[in-house]
Amino acid sequence: MNKQISDMSREKIFSAIQAAKPTVTADVKTIEDEALELLKESEFARPQLMSADATEALMLRIEAGLVIGTTCEKISTLDTLPNAVKKFFDVNDLPPELKVQGVEQLNTLDWEGITIDVDIEKDNTVGLCLAEYGVAETGSFVAHSSPEMPILLNFLSLYLIAVIPKSKILHYMDDYALIANEIAKKKQTPRNMCLISGVSGTTDIEGVLVKGAHGPEVLHIIIVEDE
Repeated sequence: MNKQISDMSREKIFSAIQAAKPTVTADVKTIEDEALELLKESEFARPQLMSADATEALMLRIEAGLVIGTTCEKISTLDTLPNAVKKFFDVNDLPPELKVQGVEQLNTLDWEGITIDVDIEKDNTVGLCLAEYGVAETGSFVAHSSPEMPILLNFLSLYLIAVIPKSKILHYMDDYALIANEIAKKKQTPRNMCLISGVSGTTDIEGVLVKGAHGPEVLHIIIVEDE
């Protein structure tokens, strides 16, 4: 009986979709141009950031506690990243070991005294990734999956450190939408484009916020001066 009801509902839904099928008369280019025109209108709907400077706005948002479970700092050069990571270990009383994303910019740094290839499937691990972009509006960072960017690095570790080059911090989320559109035009869209804002959290149980339920419990963003 339940299967019969389910099949009837399914048929009803698909029939409604088919009946409402729009008739597309414009070509793809025209639709894209219309979409970009609509995007321009978002200039008037954008919220005011905490600073006109994107990097400062992102840091102020995090420092104000508006990005759950997240801290941030800024370093002058990428060479000083290992020292910043050591301080993160000390603050969180962690052993000097983590999983570093397999990209040359990170792997060629001087990690003396730190193990950089731990198994992140173990408990209480630390992951370190190089973000594609940062977004000041939401305090987010963007990660694209690739052979060098296993996306689970951002979700399996209990502690996550995301490094964002200052030059790649955007003001608004729709700024990233334009970039994603250009990537798509080049047919280079990665399998996953993840926008991560704060730590994993749920309030499913009696409305109590539990952090780290489905991903990192602690997120630390490190901004690198590269301009």
